[in-house]
Amino acid sequence: MTNTPLKRRTVLGAAVATGATVAAPFLRSASSAANVVADGQMVLAWHTNIATRWLDPQQHDGTASPDNFLMALQDALIKNFREVRYDHPALASGYEFAEDAKSATFHLRPGIKFHDGAPITPADVKWSYERYRGAWADVLHKATQDVEIVDDRTVRFHFVEPFFDFPILLGTGNVCGAGWVVPANYYQQVGPDGFMQKPIGAGPYRLVAQQPGVRLDFEAFDDYYRPVHVKRLTILSAPEATTRVAMLERGEADIMYNVPGELIDRIRSNPRLVLAPVVSANFWLEFPGFGDPKNPFHDKRVRQAVSLAIDRDAMNQAECDGLGSVDGNWINNDVEYALDWPKWPRDVAKAKQLMADAGFPNGFNVDWVTPLPDYFSRGERIVSQLQAIGIRAKCRQWSAASF
Repeated sequence: MTNTPLKRRTVLGAAVATGATVAAPFLRSASSAANVVADGQMVLAWHTNIATRWLDPQQHDGTASPDNFLMALQDALIKNFREVRYDHPALASGYEFAEDAKSATFHLRPGIKFHDGAPITPADVKWSYERYRGAWADVLHKATQDVEIVDDRTVRFHFVEPFFDFPILLGTGNVCGAGWVVPANYYQQVGPDGFMQKPIGAGPYRLVAQQPGVRLDFEAFDDYYRPVHVKRLTILSAPEATTRVAMLERGEADIMYNVPGELIDRIRSNPRLVLAPVVSANFWLEFPGFGDPKNPFHDKRVRQAVSLAIDRDAMNQAECDGLGSVDGNWINNDVEYALDWPKWPRDVAKAKQLMADAGFPNGFNVDWVTPLPDYFSRGERIVSQLQAIGIRAKCRQWSAASF
């Protein structure tokens, strides 16, 4: 994200994939927050219903969606930030990871506060970590011997044995919420349900109003340790892509994610809108039940045939106007230690031979292909391409909550 001023109705038109953080456009400089006065408003048209639990890092579900909301409302000891993958100093000004990987010591920034004015303390860090019950909680808790409060700004994690993955796991906000700090006293007072209704965080924005599942209204937090440039942030649920585009066109929204292929030309032809890539999450196919020997996908040759039948380049052009990145690894290259695998070719003839070798020369029927909401046109393209090797399926559309 550059330092170009963000103007209402001319900001951003589209994204290649979900998973980008909404806080990024509003935090541009590492200079003192006192030198910046937040101003203006930005409205984000969100592509699914808004799950209230996404406001509570204690309930992180291990997917990318909560990260968008946590980056605005909450804050962590360390986190992903721009090109930094996991260890960007946030609430912690720094940390030391022991050479034997059996402890990690974090130093809190001086003067940091929650949105209600309460100071953020090592006790809050300890309580948040020990009570964390979201994704990867069992792994973290089993590996941790105890959490020590060293002094009024220092907390140390002691591990049962060397825990080399601890910083990466703690700081990867789109995977785990254990490093995100909530106000312990308030959380205990209101409970999980009360916290979701009126969450208090430590992030760049405080929540001032919400219509559960539909709308969130945020306001810049004046005491945040980094400058926040946009005063008011609103996130509106708009599951229908045509609705989101219309909101941009009418000036009701400034930014949206996920412009499906059939609407890209409409965005491109509007001089007031900018189509921009957000390459942040890979798409892949899963085969539920493939471990069952009676399942056709149990045969590796069938799975290879499916891969060879998919025209990834054509899908990138049709769905993302070529702005996507086609690679051979379903794990993103922005994940630490992800491997750079070669791009898989498209070879329908070879795919048909593999199907025949596996005993399915005429293909077979599949109940349905269920795409991640609301990337339904991608699902339709996959269904169409699989027909070339005799795999006959229907595209089933589920809501985000059902999915």
